[in-house]
Amino acid sequence: MATGNRQKEEGEKENISIKGIQKNVYDKVKNLARETGKTVGDLTNDAFKVVLSAANETKKVGGEFVKGMKESMVSSVQDISSLEISGNELIMNNRRVSFRNIDHLVFKDITEKDFADFVDSIVNVKTLEVPKTLSKFLVLERSKFIENLKFY
Repeated sequence: MATGNRQKEEGEKENISIKGIQKNVYDKVKNLARETGKTVGDLTNDAFKVVLSAANETKKVGGEFVKGMKESMVSSVQDISSLEISGNELIMNNRRVSFRNIDHLVFKDITEKDFADFVDSIVNVKTLEVPKTLSKFLVLERSKFIENLKFY
């Protein structure tokens, strides 16, 4: 009776054969078991627990990485003749945006912080109009191939 309770405390144990174990790896585990006073089964259980724990953490970290990548993705608005966009519209979109190939692009009611946070780039725009409250260098750092830049 005491043996049955002990097995339940330690978890169910039974003889299991694992195919494909490399002999040199098994010999190293067997030697480590002798050195530590544990059985090969105990070391194997410990190793499996470590692998399972690492796999769960890797999956968790991987999920966080994918989530972060999705959040940092840049959406693209392009090939439009005329567009007026407000800071509030950028905030509601909640993603960085690249504006490309637009004839006339106007930013209205936008703070410098919102511009910095949500405008990734402005490329190949004939006329770009931005509020004079924005830093010129902030706008210029994100702009390429702008024919006419107006601060109003």
